[in-house]
Formats: sequence, C-alpha cells, structure tokens
Amino acid sequence: MNKSKLYNVLKWIVIGSILCVLILLSAIEVTSETHLWLSVGAILLVLLGSKSSDKKLLHLLVLITGAFIPLRYIGWRYSDTLPWESSFDLPFAMLLLVTECYGITIYLLGMFVNVRQKNRQITPINTALALPTVDVFIPTYDESIRVLAPTISAAMQLEYPGQVKIWVLDDGGTAQKIQQEDGKAARAAQQRASSIQDLCLKLGANYLTRPKNEHAKAGNINHALEYTSSELILILDADHVPSNDFLLNTIGMFQQQANLGFVQTPHFFSTPGPVERNLGIDEQVAPENEMFYNRILSGMDFWNASFFCGSAAVIRRQALLEVGGISTRTITEDADTALDIHARGWDSAYLNKAMIAGLSPDTFGAYVTQRSRWGQGMVQIFLLNNPIFKKGLSWPQKLCYLNSTLFWLFPLFRVSYLIAPLCYLLFNLQIFVGNGNDFLIFAVPHLAISILINQHLFGKTRNTLFSEFYETVLSLYLFLPTLSVIINPKKPSFTVTPKGETTNQTHFSPLTPVLLVLLAIIIVAEIWGIHRIYNYPVEQGQLTVVVIFNTLNLLLCMVSLGAMLEKVQRRSEPRVPCHIPALVKFDGHELTAKICNASVHGLQLQLNSTQNLPIKDQQLNLIYYIDINHAAANGKPKYQAHATNIQFRSGHEQGEMQTINCQLVDSNEENLNSFTQIIYSRSEPWQRQRQLEEQRSKSILMSIAHFFQLAFSSASQALNNVLTTKIKTSTTVVNSTKQDTYQ
Repeated sequence: MNKSKLYNVLKWIVIGSILCVLILLSAIEVTSETHLWLSVGAILLVLLGSKSSDKKLLHLLVLITGAFIPLRYIGWRYSDTLPWESSFDLPFAMLLLVTECYGITIYLLGMFVNVRQKNRQITPINTALALPTVDVFIPTYDESIRVLAPTISAAMQLEYPGQVKIWVLDDGGTAQKIQQEDGKAARAAQQRASSIQDLCLKLGANYLTRPKNEHAKAGNINHALEYTSSELILILDADHVPSNDFLLNTIGMFQQQANLGFVQTPHFFSTPGPVERNLGIDEQVAPENEMFYNRILSGMDFWNASFFCGSAAVIRRQALLEVGGISTRTITEDADTALDIHARGWDSAYLNKAMIAGLSPDTFGAYVTQRSRWGQGMVQIFLLNNPIFKKGLSWPQKLCYLNSTLFWLFPLFRVSYLIAPLCYLLFNLQIFVGNGNDFLIFAVPHLAISILINQHLFGKTRNTLFSEFYETVLSLYLFLPTLSVIINPKKPSFTVTPKGETTNQTHFSPLTPVLLVLLAIIIVAEIWGIHRIYNYPVEQGQLTVVVIFNTLNLLLCMVSLGAMLEKVQRRSEPRVPCHIPALVKFDGHELTAKICNASVHGLQLQLNSTQNLPIKDQQLNLIYYIDINHAAANGKPKYQAHATNIQFRSGHEQGEMQTINCQLVDSNEENLNSFTQIIYSRSEPWQRQRQLEEQRSKSILMSIAHFFQLAFSSASQALNNVLTTKIKTSTTVVNSTKQDTYQ
C-alpha cells in the first residue's frame, strides 16, 4: 500500500472514530442543567471559533461542535416529547419528528460538504503544448432571438489560440415542430428557424437541427455529438452570454490534467431574480443562487464532486462518450451526467470565476417552473441513479451527491413544518409534549447553534432566515410535483424556463391564491392559540412553544406574499451598468463621453459637455474603448470599435454633464457584435458585482431584524394593492417577429 492510500485509510479511520465518539456523547443522558451548560459552552466555542475560520483545525472543531447539540436535541425529542400513550396523536407527532430528522440530516451533510473550500486559480493555456479543439454548443428550443443573438455573437468573439467552432442546436426548428398539425404554430416555428439560420449565416456560426424533439435538451446535445468532433465541448444555455476570456481561463486545466472530465463555472445573472425584485431587495441581499455557486460547489470541489450544471461548463468529449452522452434518464440531465462521469473515474474542477451572464426567470411563475424541473430531476436521480449504491464513486462523492439529491425533498418536509402547529392549535393534536423550560433548554440551543453554523459557512452569501423563506415560498408549489415523481419516477418531462417575459402592471402572481388560503388559516390559528394561552394556564408551556413555531411560519408566509406581488417589468432584455470611455460624433461635432449602461438595443451616454447641442434629431456614430487601462506599447487602447445609427430618445443635464438615452435604429450583425462586446466582453464586472454582494452580508441580528421588517412591509404592500384595486393577473410576453429579426 503506497503512502497516499495509507494516508486516506488513516484519515477515514480518524473521521469515523470522531463520528462514533460524537454519536455516543450525544446519546448520553444528563440532567437538564448539565445539558444547558454543555449548550452554552458549545455556543461560545462556535462564536469564538467562527472568528478564526481560516485555521483549519479550529474550523473543523466548530463544525463538530455544531453537530453535537443538534444530535442531542433529536435524542431529547424522541425520548421526551412524543405522545407514546396516544395512538391517535403519535403518527402526527412522528411525522414532525421525521421532518426534523430530515432537516438535521441535510444540516450535517451540508457541514460535511463545506468542511473545506477549494479555491482554484486559473491555469494559463500553454501554447507550447498541443491546443485542444473546441466545439461550442448553444442548445435552444423556444427562446426569442433577442435572447439568443447576444449569446451567438459573444461565442463568435471568444478568444482562443486554437480551433473553435460555434454550433447553434435549434430544437425549435426540427421537422417535427415545423410539420406539426397546428398550422399557426408550424409557421411560427418555421419563421423562427429561418431567422436563426439567417443570423448564424451572417455571424459565421453553424446551424444544426434534428428530425424529432426526443429527450429534450439532452437529446439535442447527443444529436450534435454525432456531427462534431472537437476534443472539448463548451455548453452554453441560450441566454448565457460568455465573456471573451472564457476559453482562455478554462482550457489550460485540460492541458495539465489528462484525467479531467469537465470544468464547471458559476452561473451569473445580469438580471435580478423575481423573488428579490418583487420584494425590492435585489440590491440588499445576494441572489439566491450565490450560496450554491459561491460556496457549496467550491466545497464539493474539495471532494472532487462538483457537478455539471447544464451550462457554462467545458466537458471532455471522451468522458462524455464513455457514459453514452448526456443522460436521458432524468430531467436534470446535467447532474445525472456528472454522476456517471465521476463513477467512470474522471475528475472534475470548479473554477469560481463568473464568465457568463444569464437571465433570471422574469416572473414568479417562471421561477417555480424552473425550480420544479430541478427538484423533480434531483429526486429522480435519488430514485433511479442513487449515489449511495453507485459503483465507482468515492464515499465523499457519494455523500456530496446524496446531499444534493436529498435536499430537493424539502417541499414535503417544509409543508409538514407549516401544517404541524396548525394540527395542535386548531385540532388539539399532540404533536409535542413538554413544557416551556424543556423547550428553552433543548430546542433554543439547537436553533441558536444551527443559525451560527449557517452564518459561519454561508454568511457572505445568504442572510439568516432567508433559506427558510426560499424553501417556504417554493414548497407550496413543488409539493405535488415532488410527490408525483416519488410515486412515478419516470413521469416528469423537461420544461424550458420562460425568458423575456414582461409585466405591464403590478399584479399578484396567478399562483397567489394557494398562499392566501394557507396564510388565512395560519392567522386564524395564531389568534386562537393566543386566546388559549390566556385562558388555559395548564397548557401554557406547550401552547407557547407551538405559537412561537406558528408565528415564524406566519412571518415566512408574509414575506412569501410579497415575493408573489409582481412588479412592473417592461424591459425584455437586461440593461447592464458600464463605465466605458467613448467618442460621439454627429453633424460635425465630436464629444468625449462615457457609456453608463447598455443593452443590446440601447445605451445611456454621459457627454462631457453642457453645450446646448442639437442632439435630439441626430443619429450618432459611437467609437468606444474597452480595457483602456490595458494600453498597448503605442499607448492606444486595447480595443476600439464602432456602433452606428444610434438615435437619441431622451436626456437631461446633471451638473457639468449631459446624459442622453439612445436606442439602435438598425439591428444589424455589426451593431449586434459591437453592443455585445460593450456589455459582455469582460468578466471583471461580474466578479466585482459578486464581491460587492458578499460585502452586503449582514450579522445575524441585523438579518433577523431585516426579515421582520420585510414581513410587515410585504403584508402592507399586498394590502395596499388590494385596497387600491391594482391587482392584475396578466403577463405579456415580448415575442414580436419584427423585434426579433436582425437585418
């Protein structure tokens, strides 16, 4: 046995021994006072240890301590709080206990996954070595060409010293779609396919479709594998626009690591998610996905278990072919494929550098559609390709995949959390037996140390109580889809997340009535519970515990209500902040300027002039400079490009500057390339924004205070919209043929 294998064996013996000791200590019965002192000591240790998280051993000690108190809590719940004497109440009490066991299991698995972060550095491409050839796959189904065009344009502008071919895989232009019986839909499919083919021809990309829409996105990519041959494949969703340096930053790893199967990078979104936007907190908290892309995947990478996320990833063709292509077994084809690749012995890497800019779902309904697909697919993996029984995986890989798949059962258990206090308050079902003192001694330390550990691990990417909120707002709508996939694992079908939706008026999501019914029941239970506390002194201890539980659910539902109040969203494409020097020419005038923000069809300019110039009726020519700080030897900017036929729309003066808003008159391929370069060519802005989001993180107390404020402001806004009769339930999708054509 070599030293490496011996080290691994000894390491797992030590870890196993620690876990056994931890479980034994958790099971030892002690007095309530002793447990209280143990809890206080554990909390103090976690508080002090969290301040020095850079010290590996101290960090590990904090996590072990964080596991100790929850395990003691669950033992107390089983032995002291179940109504063993009541055969009628016991099943409901056991359901709540199972729910809590699930929560603690996910909590413990999460600590294991994040025991260490692997922060990889970029491996430069070695031009002295053979350069791998690269195919870029852009699968598309029904996305608007306005969404798709910037992705194709940016892909064509990727910097790489080797051979790159761009392939647009159009599943909306299949013979099956074009020849369908619905004549109107068939004509729309034909027209869209023709527009995409024309755009590909003008930009220089390859267009590929297939006869039938079999196995959705997975089948589309597998079909393309038969017509392509490059060693590496970059997969980009239709709305995931890459920066110019994507290949420069990822391909070098494949040159250095012959066993590297794929490299995944973060999914960065240039538009706020509908939940954060509707609540008005998109500039106050990090996006929901950042906890996964900025923390969890780096933790999984430490265990060689980061998985393919469907886009923004480079995959070695050989690894993909060895597992039979993209998996068609589940509707989360990406994670399922990664599981198979890992099981074949290939390594993975996660490079935590944002180099694509995508579009978040525009509405709460689209958000639910997307998460429903993810949830159903991950449960399918758990049932059909269970990582624990998968041969070829290491135990850390098994546990990482188990954590990812088990997590998506949360709708079933979160709904149990919502219903449990209602059972006690409204129907007097004894889900919890005990008194207030026991609750303070056992439950409060468990909750406190869980919050502290989550803050320690994810405080920079997720505010306190927000994980519970995200799960609550989704659980009502994912409960039945999750249950259905458990009953019939092969039933779910792939659904594309709608993109490019706009909302013309503030309105409640059509999904809101489900939440309103639950919210009304919780309010009734809250009032009745408070009434019982004051009128039934004998039950005060238990009632107080359950009312506190119900109050938290009430606050979570109040914030969820605010998340479903769709705000006005008239833009169908993102307006991205820029700070790019430019030169504006019109009618004999020449002015220096700065591009403040831009979309693919418009921009805002700040002119360095307060002269009353006749801009309004002019068409502007624009010269802009990208990476002006990286000057060449002759002192000229690294990039210089042009955009023409920009028409003035509106403007105002601001101090010594004049700000004007412009839009493109001609949406031709030259202007498409220029504006794509302005917005998406550099990855640095995405990195800066992620760093800024980390700086917005709040302390536990500030986060809880913010959450309470958010709950009441959400309820107030919802009530205000009801009283002012501004509730609408229509959503307009921008999908005009004229708007979607590049001439």
